[in-house]
Amino acid sequence: MPTVSVDALREDAMSRGGSFIPAQNPYIRDVALWRACTPERSRVQVRAAFLAELVGLATIDIRPGWTIAGEHLLTVPVMPFRFHQSETPNDLGRIEELGVGGGQIDAVRHVVRSWPRLRQAGRIGEASPENTVGQCPWTSHPTGVFMAKGWIENHSIRDYAKLLRIGYAGLRDEVRAVLDAANPADADFPPKENFWHAALSVCDAGIRLGERHAELACRMAADTDNPREQDRLTRIAEACSRVPAYGARSFREAVQALWFGHVLTCGEDGINANSIGRLDQILFPYYDADIGAGTLTRTEAIELMKELACKLYLDYEVQAITLGGVDSNGNDAVNELSRIILEATRDVGFVRDVSVRLHRNSPKAFVRLSAELIARGGGIPFIFNDDAFVPAMHDRGIALTDARDYAPIGCIELTVPGKANPHAVSGWFNALKCVELALFDGTDPRTGEQLGPHTGAFAEFATFDQFMEAYQRQVAALARNMVYMCNRGELMQQEYGPLPCWSLLTDDCIARGRDITDGGPVYNYHSICLMGVPNAADSLMALKKLVFEKRKVTPKRLLCALRNDFEGDEALRQTLLHASPKYGNDHEDVDLLARDVSNHFIDLMDTMRSPLGGHYVVHLFTFKLNIPFGRAVGATPDGRKAEEPLAYSLSAHQGRDVEGVTAMLSSLARLPHNRAAGASAAIIDLDPAMLKGDSGVERLAALIEGAIEMGVGQLQWNVTTVEQLRKAQEDPEHYGNITVRVAGYSQMFKLIERDLQDHIIARTKHRR
Repeated sequence: MPTVSVDALREDAMSRGGSFIPAQNPYIRDVALWRACTPERSRVQVRAAFLAELVGLATIDIRPGWTIAGEHLLTVPVMPFRFHQSETPNDLGRIEELGVGGGQIDAVRHVVRSWPRLRQAGRIGEASPENTVGQCPWTSHPTGVFMAKGWIENHSIRDYAKLLRIGYAGLRDEVRAVLDAANPADADFPPKENFWHAALSVCDAGIRLGERHAELACRMAADTDNPREQDRLTRIAEACSRVPAYGARSFREAVQALWFGHVLTCGEDGINANSIGRLDQILFPYYDADIGAGTLTRTEAIELMKELACKLYLDYEVQAITLGGVDSNGNDAVNELSRIILEATRDVGFVRDVSVRLHRNSPKAFVRLSAELIARGGGIPFIFNDDAFVPAMHDRGIALTDARDYAPIGCIELTVPGKANPHAVSGWFNALKCVELALFDGTDPRTGEQLGPHTGAFAEFATFDQFMEAYQRQVAALARNMVYMCNRGELMQQEYGPLPCWSLLTDDCIARGRDITDGGPVYNYHSICLMGVPNAADSLMALKKLVFEKRKVTPKRLLCALRNDFEGDEALRQTLLHASPKYGNDHEDVDLLARDVSNHFIDLMDTMRSPLGGHYVVHLFTFKLNIPFGRAVGATPDGRKAEEPLAYSLSAHQGRDVEGVTAMLSSLARLPHNRAAGASAAIIDLDPAMLKGDSGVERLAALIEGAIEMGVGQLQWNVTTVEQLRKAQEDPEHYGNITVRVAGYSQMFKLIERDLQDHIIARTKHRR
């Protein structure tokens, strides 16, 4: 277990910004790619060989006090290579340190610059020029209808349980056996052979990663006279001599193997939402065996989980761990390690991305422990409802036993660990923009651009149902364009962006001889985020009540006010804000409109397929894109002014949920969480006074249990006050370390951009 205090390990990790070696040579990626790019290798083999070269070139270190060995292979968690910048003489010297002669530097430069990260497959729009209309990049493009990628890296959960069982040597044997048994005369043998050889290179990289650390630990142990250090380093050497090459035999070896697997994973496609999965289920067999054998105590296990948390530390933390839930038979899966990991998360003292899966029969003590952590502030853990998400996934083609094994990636995106390419957040779609387009016959009122189809002049609609039909036609037309772009991204990645390390730990890539980007996994689907649902519902409710039923607002006046951002007609804006029910307050009529908006989009995505036969599933989730996508929408009938943020995910528009937390939960419960196979999301902000003392924790536990019983899919809880946040905004040096739930992740308030800080401050802080 750790030979220094966890506080010291925590300080070491935070001072370095995570598990990195500060002195790492910045050109390792470039030289590794150059070495990997030999003429006889295909692209998938180059990516695998690149990983093997990276392991061989990387500086390694075993830092004082740690018992888990290994640091990430790079100094920064990003993909770009460095030769796109001009090199100084010092840079050239750093390249030569890696064994590159002066005459070879131009060759390295050429390889890096010719390694494309293509963003489109072929030319766009020759046959269907309208297919790109509505596309909204991450930047401030004015259309704001959708953003589509299709190419996905990180955002994954590998089969770490398999790695712990058999190691990279066992995986190598599995690949070799399939390769040797294959018939070279089969028509599909060459592409399969291509992938299998790439997989073998990844196995070699994993084996070498452990070997290098074992060798270093042995040298360090021989060089010290400190008995305690000798013992620490000898234990590390013994563990690294075993894992990750071979199966883990103990809890400590299992943790070390898991960490090495994560390091190799992040070496392939960067450190982002490369998540761990159901950690309590993965590690429990080793914990249980060691406890039974008397070789491990509960306290030692807690300390090791704290150390793992320090290893995983990043300022922006989306390396998700999942606890609890049901097992493959539908029985509760909470075990002693579930509680240990929550306790370690509580005690380590910084943000960790931890989720708990709950259901109607979850143990009350586990729910209360989760509530205790949430009540401390910081938004951890966040809650997922098995009773909603297991059926949602099963209804969309995932076997029931696999659906029961789901885990969230990063923020909220669901996958089946080790069996799926979920193309998480493959596309983003703005429902509120489609309400605006339906009001203006498919044109953007601020730019005059025809973004959607002509669906009729608003003044000519005699009934609300006619307007809803126009809205749905806008959605259908523009969603089709989004799917087209996602499908192009899938094809692009299939050709240019293989991921052999991810594939190695994903069924059935080895058996099929296909990369995860090429149809190898058991499940292949795209997950699409639907944004603006609460605003769309509020806007539709205002139109229904005030324009079509009560006739209090004329179409002409409304359109004029919207075009002018309510300038000169603030009275109308106040009417729209206050004379019509708002989502988040247990008003069934507006909540059902939010349900209709969600169901219509889910129904539409259920009809879509990707080139590899993948389904399209829905996230009811915005991440923090509710802010840039809000900038692309003018004033809307809910009383929202132009360019204001959209509501976060399924939370009420900031400040509109005024009837208390139970009313907000009632509104949430009316939405189709059990059809959102990509997951849903909502943040509920609570004033700390509501959760004060044991009674406050019990109150929160009861709210969580009630939400699960009502069918709410996913919940994130913030515990803070407006006064605390304003103080943190005004004096970040002294007060900015307060941690808040942001948008599917938690972060120190001082690290959040100003417009997002303002959005968080504006959200209702419930006191009742």
